[in-house]
Amino acid sequence: MVEKSMRLRACSGDLLSRTANRKEGLLPASPGGPSLHRPFRSGEFTLLRVREIYTRTVNLEEPGSGRRYSIVTSKEDFGPRTWLADSLPPLRRGERLSLPMEGIPARYEPSLPAGRMNLRWAPLVREWRSLLEEELEPLAAPARDRRFGDLLGLGPGSTPAGDDFLAGYTTGRLWLGCSAPSLPDTSRTTWLSAEILRDAADGLTWKRSKDVLESLSRDDAAALLKAVARILDWGHTSGRAWLAGLSAAVSDTIERNA
Repeated sequence: MVEKSMRLRACSGDLLSRTANRKEGLLPASPGGPSLHRPFRSGEFTLLRVREIYTRTVNLEEPGSGRRYSIVTSKEDFGPRTWLADSLPPLRRGERLSLPMEGIPARYEPSLPAGRMNLRWAPLVREWRSLLEEELEPLAAPARDRRFGDLLGLGPGSTPAGDDFLAGYTTGRLWLGCSAPSLPDTSRTTWLSAEILRDAADGLTWKRSKDVLESLSRDDAAALLKAVARILDWGHTSGRAWLAGLSAAVSDTIERNA
């Protein structure tokens, strides 16, 4: 099998957590160092399988647990269990790979931020309910009625918009110190969406969404607008649906308790 190389610049902090390593059975360090990307060799490493290939992202699956790991080329796409690379080498779906962890600096922590929401932004967040229009209109009624089971898997793509709404809602509830809703049966949606929802329920989130939460806890309008612009650029509809879910969580938590 031909070796491939790429430079791994950074990773998410959970990959370096000894607790996470024990819990998830993450990969041991590669003897070749952090810049080495090598095909799996029997008996040498725990393996990950290439499952999805996109322009800036490769999603890998851990056999057995089904957990998603990712290699990305933009820091904006950091999420849980993610490596940041300068570029992606040619890969094939189904190819088995192993990646190092030691010697790579952590540049993103996927846990939820600690700050509380600045109520100055409540009217702005309320406006995000209106993002469920045009092609997202089918989400409007089940989202309004909190019919979470009807939202699961609703919409096209590898992360249906209904799931993005659920991820935003779950993340928002946990960030605001409330319990999250019980997840519907995620076997009814895509693998990637199910993994995102699983992470959201565990209090883990992606950089674009974390930037929004951190900005909502501050008093910097320019920073908040930039964070919102970046998440709106997340997929065709993912960012819009996620913000609508966050808006619903704020409505169910802060506004109802006001």
